Amino acid sequence: MERLVDRYLRDEALALVPQHSNQHAYQAGKSVETALHQLVVRGEMVLDHQETALGAFLDTERALNNTCCDTMCDTLLRHGSDHTNVWWIRATLEGRVAVATLNGFSVGFAISRGCPQGVCVVTTPTVPGSR
Repeated sequence: MERLVDRYLRDEALALVPQHSNQHAYQAGKSVETALHQLVVRGEMVLDHQETALGAFLDTERALNNTCCDTMCDTLLRHGSDHTNVWWIRATLEGRVAVATLNGFSVGFAISRGCPQGVCVVTTPTVPGSR
């Protein structure tokens, strides 16, 4: 289902309301490398013209961990995504629970912000004598 939604967002929603040209995420042919290249080119132009430049850099390492579900869904709607897809994405983001288990003791807590990243491994505790 995630691949279908991803394909829809790329081919339909973002085609109708494109991202800003300086946005390098979620666009074919753009990446962190192209963003850095664009920055270096601008810096070189400033040096070539003997001008002064000021750079402000933000550490957004935890941006995806702290993004509110409402913010993500509102942005999807502004970019032309239909309500059904936004509803599905909201359903996958809300109501998540993280559980940590150590020595047979488990603790669970609700996740209220952020979106899943990477691979999540779910393990089931084994009962001695079972396979």
